[in-house]
Amino acid sequence: MEENSLGGSKYLLLIVDEASGCMKGFCLRAKSESEDCIKTYIMKVQKQFGKKVKFVRHDGAREFATNSLKAFYEDEGIEQQTTVPYAHQTNGTAERAIRTIVTIGRSMLHHAKLDKCFWAEAAMTAIYVKNRLPSPKIEHKTPFEIVYKSKPSVKHMRVFGCRTYILTPKEKRLKWDPKARAGIFLGYEEVSKAYRLYDIEAGQVVISRDVNFDECR
Repeated sequence: MEENSLGGSKYLLLIVDEASGCMKGFCLRAKSESEDCIKTYIMKVQKQFGKKVKFVRHDGAREFATNSLKAFYEDEGIEQQTTVPYAHQTNGTAERAIRTIVTIGRSMLHHAKLDKCFWAEAAMTAIYVKNRLPSPKIEHKTPFEIVYKSKPSVKHMRVFGCRTYILTPKEKRLKWDPKARAGIFLGYEEVSKAYRLYDIEAGQVVISRDVNFDECR
């Protein structure tokens, strides 16, 4: 990427399920981190759904061609497919997905008037949203629905970059302290079912469920 993210990431690794179009993103500080992300994700998916990954297709980048990654694929019975150099159409699914996420993320940053250093947050939120949008390629269902066999809830979704007010718990504030801190909505924390917010005063990303939104700002 052109600029490091707030967390110091330089690269975006995007994994796409061929059947559903469901995407999983990883923001990396170094390309060498790709291997561990791929291994961990494959093992998690296989354990969660009780199904084996049949094949993995990627370009010829050296981080995808390590001996240890090849050995992992062999041990798991996964066919490794490498696309032809300069023939992007042979890895069309991933190429289109990357273009889509970058386009959506760029538009979100522009609309929110946020600096490029927020690119990782924009990309991850774009992935989250795209997984919950109907697609004509899968009979107008969402990738989320295909994978998890249930329709996703969108009641909690908010406008990227809108103003937020992060509530401070009573136990952590003094009598005359403000009840909330100004922030910016950046995305969703799936594990804890909370929101990712930029605390303007602290200058850092925080995770919280106790937040009010002003989507007009």
